[in-house]
Amino acid sequence: MSQTEQASSETDEALAMFNRASAATSHVPVAHGSAPDGGEGVDGSADEATGTASSFNARRRENAALRKLDAKNTRREQENQLRKEVATWSLWFVLTQLVITNTTIVAYIVTMLVLKQYVPTEVLITWLSSTIVEIIGILWVIARSLFPFHDRHRDTKGEKHKS
Repeated sequence: MSQTEQASSETDEALAMFNRASAATSHVPVAHGSAPDGGEGVDGSADEATGTASSFNARRRENAALRKLDAKNTRREQENQLRKEVATWSLWFVLTQLVITNTTIVAYIVTMLVLKQYVPTEVLITWLSSTIVEIIGILWVIARSLFPFHDRHRDTKGEKHKS
């Protein structure tokens, strides 16, 4: 799931929770004029109508929003760090595998030449094609998963994680 889709689904989930809470509390009676300053109170209580409680609740909401933003930023920083690590390790893996494969095939060819035997063209074709396919395939999968592109041909339904 891309970051945009994940953020969108988190926003949708938060809005759904808010709507459920609003619906659940819509039947709570509000006593008009019960507060000392003529404001509204819930269930006859004047606590919510005071300036102190109101400013305190506003600060709490602001702090909660800031903590949520900090958590999102931290998660995104960690995802970016993980992307860097996965990309680095993947490239080293591909490089190591190619070195080992190429060394093996060169040793095979040299052995065949020293023994004055014919080196089958099928071996060379298979070696070259598998090397090219491996490089392109692995790097494509890594690039596609780490840096998904957003276009009209993208299969968003197929990319969703079931968790």
